[in-house]
Amino acid sequence: FRFLLGCLLLVVLLNLSLFYIPDADVQYIRFSQRNALYLLQSFHLAFDSGLLFVTPVFNSKLVSATASHKSPGMMLVPDMLNGQPVFGYGIARVSHESIRRMAYDPKQKRPIDQFVTCNTTVAPPGYFPDGTLPVLLSLNTDDPRRLAHRDLLVATLDAIKEHPEHVPEFKAPAYISVDDIIADVRRFLYFPFTAVVLDKIQDVFALNFFRHLFGVDLTREEIQTLKELTTVNAAILINQGTEAGGRRSASELAKVLETRLAATEIGKGLIDEATRRGMDGAQRLRKTLFEFIFAGFGGNAPGGALALFHVLKIIQKNPVDMVPLFKRDPDAFVLEVMRLRGGGGAGLNPVIVEETKTYKLPTGFEVIEKKGNWAFTFMIQGNHDPEVFGGTSKSHEYARVFKPGRENAYRLLNFVSEIRDIRKCTNMTGCEEAPRFC
Repeated sequence: FRFLLGCLLLVVLLNLSLFYIPDADVQYIRFSQRNALYLLQSFHLAFDSGLLFVTPVFNSKLVSATASHKSPGMMLVPDMLNGQPVFGYGIARVSHESIRRMAYDPKQKRPIDQFVTCNTTVAPPGYFPDGTLPVLLSLNTDDPRRLAHRDLLVATLDAIKEHPEHVPEFKAPAYISVDDIIADVRRFLYFPFTAVVLDKIQDVFALNFFRHLFGVDLTREEIQTLKELTTVNAAILINQGTEAGGRRSASELAKVLETRLAATEIGKGLIDEATRRGMDGAQRLRKTLFEFIFAGFGGNAPGGALALFHVLKIIQKNPVDMVPLFKRDPDAFVLEVMRLRGGGGAGLNPVIVEETKTYKLPTGFEVIEKKGNWAFTFMIQGNHDPEVFGGTSKSHEYARVFKPGRENAYRLLNFVSEIRDIRKCTNMTGCEEAPRFC
């Protein structure tokens, strides 16, 4: 134990030193990739927009240092899902082209019992209440159940249309002021270790998210219940779920929100329409709530609240320049923040590999991706691909510059498919041009 602890401290000290030696972090990354030292790579620390990341998911230097955007557009990552969490490796798509090719596969296969990092068949009861499984994320792209549920959402939720008929005005919680938000974000920028998403940011986003989606103003107590639900449910993603946690998730937390939304006009409409289509209306509302809380709200984790937090951090770093830039074109500003910083999850993960292939990576390392294994996509890395976002010079430096309204802005991969292709579909169910998207 002492030996392992000593090794860990040595690696941490090494990583901390990388901040003070020019290009040392780049050399470190190249060394760990070329020698397949996945454990060392996973300990690499990188500051990114005020957040400390210890995985390769959000660290853009990992890809540029190893030229992994080049064909075949892949890199090695510590494997957390294929049974080799420490010394094994996974293969992640990181170039825009390789991610797009996987995301746009109309017959893409997904492990139906896998919810991100959680095997749902062994999760304690309660974390996935009746009707929530299988979630849309776990269904094959061409699965009729996925398409039927998305059709239901299209028919009942005006908020997910490209041009909703009604967009409610922004509303701040009565107990939170603008000065509160500014002060909290400013403090976070000086000491970025207190949370993934600050508490007040979650409250502001939660209130407006549910106003837009279900036409309901959650109370302060209901917002607290929502945040607690995301915290309790996060345990299953690190295999720390318990029977007590499952009971609290289903009967004490999710039930409160489900009952509240079932009483709204939009909630009633969803239940009625689902029943008319031969579905269990109450279960469909429960399934919808589960998915929108996880993928839409996110809480103190990837999701809409994190995307909002990224926007506020960019503005607060240089308000004199950024406030006018935001006001000039809010859409372009937000899209550029999302391209650079993300907000949602790592990507479309996991995907079942359809055939065994051997790949030679730009580092010179040769890997075999086996049929039946799970592959990964790191969306944020595709958003930094110089082939698409590097301008005429196709440079990594230009791809990492914050430039709202840049060329190819609508080709970002945050929504799985490119926005320009999503807009070719008549609705949110999907189409041939964009078979799968958020």
